[in-house]
Amino acid sequence: MKRLCLFLLCLVYYNSFSQDSLRLTLADAEAIFLKNNALLLAQKFNIEASKAQIIQAKLWDNPTFSGEQQLYNQQTKVPVPLGSQGQRAFQIQQLFLLAGKRNKQIELAKINAEASEYNYYDLLRTLAVDLRTNFYDIFFIAKSVAMYDEEMLTFQKLVGAYDEQYAKGNIPLKEVIRLKAFLLTLKKEQNELRQQLIEKQAILRTLLNTRDAAFISPIINEKTLDSLGINNLKLDQLTATAFENRYDLKMQDASMRYEKENLLLQKALATPDLRLGYSYDRNGSYIPNYHALTLQIDLPVFNKNQGNIKSSESRIEAARKTFEQGQTSLQNDVLRAYLKVQENNRLEQSIDSKFISSFDTLIEGVVASYQKRNISLIEFVDFVESYKNSVVELNSLKSDRMRSVEELNFVVGKKVL
Repeated sequence: MKRLCLFLLCLVYYNSFSQDSLRLTLADAEAIFLKNNALLLAQKFNIEASKAQIIQAKLWDNPTFSGEQQLYNQQTKVPVPLGSQGQRAFQIQQLFLLAGKRNKQIELAKINAEASEYNYYDLLRTLAVDLRTNFYDIFFIAKSVAMYDEEMLTFQKLVGAYDEQYAKGNIPLKEVIRLKAFLLTLKKEQNELRQQLIEKQAILRTLLNTRDAAFISPIINEKTLDSLGINNLKLDQLTATAFENRYDLKMQDASMRYEKENLLLQKALATPDLRLGYSYDRNGSYIPNYHALTLQIDLPVFNKNQGNIKSSESRIEAARKTFEQGQTSLQNDVLRAYLKVQENNRLEQSIDSKFISSFDTLIEGVVASYQKRNISLIEFVDFVESYKNSVVELNSLKSDRMRSVEELNFVVGKKVL
């Protein structure tokens, strides 16, 4: 009976924020998230933009054309002479990149596109853990709020009854005031939980990219959460999985490869490029109708790209150290998350599953005993306080356990629980 009342109070609470309630399983929420999240969609466009740069890098430079036409022949007094007495010339040139510069630029564009994809999956990893942790938090906080509704309903009935008894002179005023003070405390504490729910609902709506004001009500089977195979986890396997799946580490590796390829490009840039072309001059050269092959190349006398080469060498070392630090951080992140999930799971499993149900059974009798004056006001309030704190702490503990589970999924880079 007690659990039925609690369930009904949960339903009432879910509808107290909005007339409509959007009931979602975690799988439903994740599907909406993948479909609608604007940041993920934006990053997909960034991937396409990066891939387009590969196409751009493969393109040849356009040839350059220059020409001239005589405007006025001073000897014949003819403006814009187009005949044999006029002068005109033109030149066309094509740039040829030497030392493999074009292929190196293509390779750099490919690495950039690869890094853009890694960035997408790392963003997905980060947003997904926010989605799941807020989803679980809302579920467990809402359970605590429903418990407060139950407690306040009990105290409101008691206060109403004791107001009548006080008016008849059957009980002292201080007892009524004490009940009202405790009821006020319950309302204040519940309001703090409601504020947390408002914040987490806003985060969840943003992640789902919805502007609907409906209260998002998580559907969770707690038995499924209790049966997670946390005790079967192996630290070495988790670490190996993390090295395979952490896209932030892959981005650091791509950054190091980019700098190495960029060094090759900078060395190639020390080799001048060649401009090959054709030139025609009708009457302005030593013979009429002059045709010539043109060659143009810079002479690497002063600038051999020394500074950029040195800079690129330093960036390679910086990228290498960053990658090494990333590997160390990854291992420590996995170790920390592994220990936290084991500890939270141990604590949660150490609590007697019948603990709260025993409270549920007792509290009805305690209320009845107090009304019959078999226990004092202090004993009654103390029991209710203990019950309230136990429910809130247990829900918080369960929420912390699932947070540590999601933190482990996050640091490993894939869902292992």
